[in-house]
Amino acid sequence: MESVGELLKHEREAQGKTIEDVARATKLSRLILEALEADHFSVLPASVYVKGHLRTYARFLGMNEDAIVDKYLRFTQQLEHEELDEWDAVELELHEEKQRMGRRWVWIAAAVAVVVAVVCWYAAAQRGGTSEPETEISADTDTSAVVVEPVRETVVDDTLIEWHKLELLVVAKDRTWLRVSVDGEPEADLTLARGDQRQWEADEFFELDVGTGENLELYLGGKLLGTAGSGPRLVEGLVVNENGMSD
Repeated sequence: MESVGELLKHEREAQGKTIEDVARATKLSRLILEALEADHFSVLPASVYVKGHLRTYARFLGMNEDAIVDKYLRFTQQLEHEELDEWDAVELELHEEKQRMGRRWVWIAAAVAVVVAVVCWYAAAQRGGTSEPETEISADTDTSAVVVEPVRETVVDDTLIEWHKLELLVVAKDRTWLRVSVDGEPEADLTLARGDQRQWEADEFFELDVGTGENLELYLGGKLLGTAGSGPRLVEGLVVNENGMSD
C-alpha cells in the first residue's frame, strides 16, 4: 500500500509537474515538499501544520484532501503504536523485576524480625537464670510484636517544566543573506543556500535583516508567518515576536 508521500509524488509525476512547479503554485518551499513526499514528517513543524501543508498540496493536485489527511493520521498512529509496543515490553520487564525485588525484601524483613525476637527471648532467659519464671512482667520489657513497615516508594514526577521561549525557524526558498539579533543581541550573520534552515530561541523578540525578503520563509513556534518580504528587495529591521512580524 502506498504511503501518503508516495501518493502525492506519483500523482505529481503523473501530471508531469516538477517540485518547482508545485512550490511556485502553493508557496510551499522545496524543502517542505520533499519532506512530505518522503514521509519525513518529523523534520517538519507541529502536526497541525503538516496537515495544512498536505491539504494545500492535495488541493493543488486535485486530490481528496480529507483522504490524504486521514491517511497521514493513520500513518502517525501506526508509528506511535509500534513505539508503544516496544516500550510496553520494557516496562513489563521492569515491573516484574520490581515485584521480585519487593517479595525478596519482604522475606528478608520477616527473617530479621524472627532473629530479633529470638535474641530478645534468649537475653530475657539468661537474665532470669534458673529461677522460676516470674509472674510479673517488667514494665521495661517490650512484649509487642515486631512490626515490619512496608517500604514506601517515593514517586518522583519527572515532568520537566521549561520556561516558555519563542522559537524561530527560517527556511531559505533561494539564496539570500541574513543577519539575526536575539533579544537585542547580535546572533548570526550568514548566507543561506536554497533549502537551508536555521532555528533560534528568544525570550522576547528577534530582529532580522534579509538580503532578499521573498526568499526566506519564517515559522514561529511551528506556525508559518510568511516570507520576510515581497519581491527581490532588502528587508531591514524586521521584528518577530509573540504577535507575529512587523517592520
